[in-house]
Amino acid sequence: MRKNNFIFGLIFSVFFSATSFAQEAPVIPAPENQDGELTISKADPSRFYNGAIIQGLNKTTAKTSTLEMRIGDKIRFGQISIIAHKCWQAPLDQKPESKILLEVFESKNNEAEKRIFYGWMFASSPSISGLEHPIYDLTAISCKNK
Repeated sequence: MRKNNFIFGLIFSVFFSATSFAQEAPVIPAPENQDGELTISKADPSRFYNGAIIQGLNKTTAKTSTLEMRIGDKIRFGQISIIAHKCWQAPLDQKPESKILLEVFESKNNEAEKRIFYGWMFASSPSISGLEHPIYDLTAISCKNK
């Protein structure tokens, strides 16, 4: 019994001493403009570009193609059509990253086009949000101003 009390006391003291070392997150003041009013920071619009570069792979022929496109234009790659809606690139002082908002359509045997993908693709992590297609593979490369 005495051994159990000792173990319980040890666990109790370790638990409460560990919680006393926990630090609270620092309070960061909200940004203010010159008049002392609070400002809400928005995404830097200068980081959005008007062109996107993606790499397309045809898995049946093992042929890769670099596709340069303007934002809003529709390009054709085999049986799929691709539209880039936005392209964002990180500033040079941050970790390199490009994000492209893509919409991909597929047309088969004179049928109407069917949307098969809509979402952001990340250049640094293509497996996070990628096109799942048996024939084609798309990878975001970078953004550029055309």
